[in-house]
Amino acid sequence: MNTIGVARSGTVAAFVVHQLARKYSVRVLRTANDSLHCDGVEEVHELTDLVAGADIVILCTDSDELRATLLQSADWQKRASSEKRIVIDMGQGDPDETKVLAAALSEVGITLVDAPLHTENTAAIETTSAIFFGGPAAVLESVRGILESVCPTIIACGDVGNGHAMRLVVAAIAACNRLITYECAAMGATNGLAIADMATVLNSSSGYNSASARVLPALATNQRTADVSLSNWADDLRKASAVAMRCGAPMLLATMARSTLDAAANRLGGSSSVDRLAEIWEIDAGLPAPGIG
Repeated sequence: MNTIGVARSGTVAAFVVHQLARKYSVRVLRTANDSLHCDGVEEVHELTDLVAGADIVILCTDSDELRATLLQSADWQKRASSEKRIVIDMGQGDPDETKVLAAALSEVGITLVDAPLHTENTAAIETTSAIFFGGPAAVLESVRGILESVCPTIIACGDVGNGHAMRLVVAAIAACNRLITYECAAMGATNGLAIADMATVLNSSSGYNSASARVLPALATNQRTADVSLSNWADDLRKASAVAMRCGAPMLLATMARSTLDAAANRLGGSSSVDRLAEIWEIDAGLPAPGIG
C-alpha cells in the first residue's frame, strides 16, 4: 500500500485522516480555508493530484457539493479509471444517489463503495461507533485493514448504497432517542427526580435506549457526549425522510425530530453540538443550568 488520497471536510473527516496517518501515507485535498495540520499528511489543491499514485481514494465529507464535484469530474474520472481505482465514500451520502454514481463509475473502470462512519463521539470510537459497508464482499476484504484503522467495527450491509441507508436509519433512531430522553428527563426533574435515579431506572427497564445509557449519566456531570453538530444531524434526518418518501415508507416521527433539530439550530447555532439540546429543555422548563436538573 503506497498512498491513500482523501477528499474531506468536517470534524469527523479530520479524525479519519489522523487515524489513517498512523499507519498509511495519506494525501488530502485542501479546500478553501480548511487546512489540516497532521504529521505525515501531504496536502494538494487539485483532484488530479489527489489521485495520482494513490492506491485508494476516500471521500469523507458532509458536503454534497464536494462529493458531486469529485465523483462527477471528467478529468478525475479519466485519471482514476486508468489505474482501476477503488473509491470509498465514508461521508453522509444519499443511498439512491450512491447507487446511480456507482453504476456510472463502473462503466469507466472505477469501483465505488460506501462505508460511512457513524459516530457521535470520536473519543469513544471503539465502543459506540461503526462503519457500515455497502458493496461487494471481495472489495470489503481488500480494504478491511484501511477501514479497521479508522474504526474496529465494520458491518457488511449488502449492496452498494446500503451502507448509507443503514447510517441514516441509525442516525434517525439516535436523534429520536436523544430528544425523547431530554424531554422526559426535564419532566422528571421538574417533579423532583434526580438524573442519576432516572438513569438507573431507565437503564434497567423497558425505557432503556442509547441516550439513556450515555446521555443521562453525562447530564449529571455536564460531560460532553457528542461531536455531531445540530445542522449535520438535521441534514441526516432530512436525507432519511427523503429516502423514505421515495420508497413509500414515510418517517413521521423522524420528520418531527428533524423540525425540532432545525428549530434548535436556529436558536443555538447550527454548528453547536447536539449536547446543547439539553439547554432547550432546561430553559423552557425553568430548570437550572448546566445539565437538566
